[in-house]
Amino acid sequence: MELIKTELTPKERLTRYARGEEVDRIPTTLSASETIPVLYGISIHDYYFSADLMVEVESRLAEDFGADNMGVGLGLRTVAEALGTQMHYSDNSVAYITQPAIQDYSQLDSMELINVERDGRLPIILEALGRLQDKFGQERSISTGMAGPLTTACALVGTDRFLKDCIKHPDQVKKLMEYSTACIIACARGIHDKLGISCGLSEPMASANLISRKQFQRWVQPYLKQIVQEFETFQSTPSIHICGKTNDRWADVLDCGISSFWVDNCESLEALKQFAGDKIGISGNVSPVDILRDGTPESIAQEVRRCIREASDSPNGYTLCPGCTTPVGTPRENLIALMNAAYTYGRGAKKGQMCRGIEEA
Repeated sequence: MELIKTELTPKERLTRYARGEEVDRIPTTLSASETIPVLYGISIHDYYFSADLMVEVESRLAEDFGADNMGVGLGLRTVAEALGTQMHYSDNSVAYITQPAIQDYSQLDSMELINVERDGRLPIILEALGRLQDKFGQERSISTGMAGPLTTACALVGTDRFLKDCIKHPDQVKKLMEYSTACIIACARGIHDKLGISCGLSEPMASANLISRKQFQRWVQPYLKQIVQEFETFQSTPSIHICGKTNDRWADVLDCGISSFWVDNCESLEALKQFAGDKIGISGNVSPVDILRDGTPESIAQEVRRCIREASDSPNGYTLCPGCTTPVGTPRENLIALMNAAYTYGRGAKKGQMCRGIEEA
């Protein structure tokens, strides 16, 4: 299967689409940095510790699939790792936590804010981002993303302990959330000061599958709102992705001031468009496992058509993407099928209007 070549560069497409102009196809992104090295015969372990491999993977992704995003994401644990959380790395799967950094909340009294030029793998990621910017900055917008305050806090003390301590030791959890929030702001500011690159946010621990709306309002909303307000002093307003079920807290997410919301495939793009499309951009939500990884080109095309039909006329814009991170083991042919379907059904994309590709199909 050959990739359909498009008329515009990613930067041209995103810039014109943001201005309300019609573009060649709907903006389409792949969240695939740390999950895709195995497609190219590269160890994920080696990728994590090599700016050369990060640049190689992103360069090959751009050539092979032509998605509109480019950058090396910090993932869900890089900030916590830089602050002392211990990780296990393997060749064929993403890293996971073996030992949280904080064993006693008194440690917070002596913990410094994160330093992007010194701590953990951040200097490697900074180097890779800078090299990508030098290589592709004329035709692509380089960006990155990191975990939000709740997910980072859980990675610092352990999820089970965090959830128990919300009840048993709320004052200590508040102190932890304040530290997590300050580190996220410091990290994003450091990246922007050095490279001029903006950060988005991912907050999977904020899903209704894990915490109630009441817990969201107490342990996420005020800190996320603070982060958005601080980010806006030095970069563009961030987007957010939350895995799993979220529709009971959509109003609370919007209250935080985010620019766009990327939802999982268990949610309805049509419902999100009706609820929030006149206020923010929306993104999603091709099923990442059942369709993108395990499906056929035909089932992928049907899923892409569904997403574009449901959401491409959203007033503040729509971005087609998987419902979550592109899974390890997704075949090359399936990624090409997604991008080709985006072109076929997403032709003639313009904010607030159904794509001409849908109308002509």
